[in-house]
Amino acid sequence: MAEQRYPCEQCGAQLTFAPGTKSLSCSYCGHVQDIPASMDDIEELDFQLYLTQHAPPTMIEPKRVLHCNQCAAEFTWPENQESGACPFCGSNVVVPTNPEQRIEPRSVLPFAVDLRAAKTNFQAWIGSRFWAPNNLKALALAENGIKGCYIPYWTYDTVTTTAYVGQRGENYYETESYTDSNGNRQTRQVMKTRWYPASGIVVVPFDDVLVLASQHLPPRYAQAMSSWNLTELAPYRGEFLSGFVAMRYDVPLDSGFETAKQIMSGPIHSAICRDIGGDQQRVIQQRTQYDQITFKHILLPIWSGAYRYGGKSWSYLVNGQTGEVRGEAPVSPWKVAIAVILALIVIGLIIFLTSQNQ
Repeated sequence: MAEQRYPCEQCGAQLTFAPGTKSLSCSYCGHVQDIPASMDDIEELDFQLYLTQHAPPTMIEPKRVLHCNQCAAEFTWPENQESGACPFCGSNVVVPTNPEQRIEPRSVLPFAVDLRAAKTNFQAWIGSRFWAPNNLKALALAENGIKGCYIPYWTYDTVTTTAYVGQRGENYYETESYTDSNGNRQTRQVMKTRWYPASGIVVVPFDDVLVLASQHLPPRYAQAMSSWNLTELAPYRGEFLSGFVAMRYDVPLDSGFETAKQIMSGPIHSAICRDIGGDQQRVIQQRTQYDQITFKHILLPIWSGAYRYGGKSWSYLVNGQTGEVRGEAPVSPWKVAIAVILALIVIGLIIFLTSQNQ
């Protein structure tokens, strides 16, 4: 399909989405243009149907999809910007890629944090890195390239039915006699457990189990950003992506559901333990059935940046809804060495004072 353009009504320049609003804005003349309210509902799609049928083509214009030869991320590039560095690793080695049949995003969480706030939060975060080199803040800010990116996620809804076999433990106490260190006979209460067989079925529904659909973000940072308010999701409109990069998913729909199963295993185990009751529980065997599985392909907002220090690229992410920052920062070997020396001095002083008192 043709690439979507949003020309300014006053000067004809390309409009971009203004974070925190429901409008497009013109960076040239300042004109603001409201995004029409969508009459569509956010639709939950049938999981099994999509696995057996051919998925619809992507909304992304082929010539605007780029591939990074450094980190292998694939993303779209805004129509009104020249191609530049990869927003995820900072590499300049990006090339066009070919289109393919993909599942379209059906909903998007628009940016609420703008570029200025994202930079401010990053500055506060980088300044709080105690173990970082002293000159890191100035260098990182000087090279601070940050881009707004929509990151692909899957969400899954399902009703789980789990049959289990286990044991219920009931604690009781017995009085036990013993001889203390002075040779005197003493008594104490000792806890013991009686175990009884247990079995049953628990039903646990799940709504919007969130799974990252990209393998090219630092997982420990992307997964740490769990404070999304998905009630703010809006039906997909191209206007929300105007001026921003959008990453393409590379975790297939069925693989994402396997990850969702791992996420759901904890709450299912807790439900089994509650059903068993008693003071302690053992789960020996369980079998889970997943029914009424639906999914959404959604886009969530992240400000992504990378800076170079010591000949290495360091990446960071800023949650585009909450402003939360996660990232990487170098550690100063001098600060670590000084801390170790000070610790050894303190330990030596304690040993000296202790020996003097004796």
